[in-house]
Amino acid sequence: MRLEELINKYYDQLNDNDFHIWNYISKNKKECDKLAIDQLAFKCNVSRTTILRFAQKLSLKGYSELKLYLKLENKEPKENMDQTEMVCATYNKVIESIKNKDCTEIFEKFDSARNIYIYGVGMVQASIKKELKRIFMTAGKILYDLSGYQESDISLNLANSQDLFIIISVSGENKFLIDFASQLQVRNIPILSITKLKENTLSQMSDYNLYISSVTFLETINEMSYESVTSYFILIEILFLKYVEYKNGKEE
Repeated sequence: MRLEELINKYYDQLNDNDFHIWNYISKNKKECDKLAIDQLAFKCNVSRTTILRFAQKLSLKGYSELKLYLKLENKEPKENMDQTEMVCATYNKVIESIKNKDCTEIFEKFDSARNIYIYGVGMVQASIKKELKRIFMTAGKILYDLSGYQESDISLNLANSQDLFIIISVSGENKFLIDFASQLQVRNIPILSITKLKENTLSQMSDYNLYISSVTFLETINEMSYESVTSYFILIEILFLKYVEYKNGKEE
């Protein structure tokens, strides 16, 4: 699990000092993986105990484990790669992340949910929803695709805490989706979010999280930006295969 995931997971437990520390670390990852705890405390103008508590709030054993996370993330290839290498590295990152993720709680909710709804706004999201529906239908799971604003309103009147909503958002900051997630929260309806791997509001509001990594090229042949979205489909396929293994394991 990456530091961004831990921040999203334990967001509600963090205070202003913690966010101040994270803001400095996230902007200076290469520098911070070389700093002793006292040096980072000085940079953030807090005590070493505050740094230690920040790490512990993220479920880390201490500052040394926090630095280990930073060192591993700093080893990832960056801008000096060509476009093909960057995309391949992004795919590998997604594969390793979902392959190593414990999805037991998600799969238990899949099996116990009365209904599973998928919601997302946009062309990319529509394709992802279609693939989710298709691939999980082969395992006997029916996912209901909510395609518009009116359908989302209707679903709020029909759903309850026994259901599950899968919300797909690239940024995790779409205002309508955030408002929709807030209404689900009020009704105690569980949310599984699929977003980019970064600190974002939707992930922080969700009960379960899945993340993808993507890369955007600002200029292509026609001087138009292009964002790789294949990571979503890689994530979905491996998630499905892990679900099949989970079901086979329970039967055995």
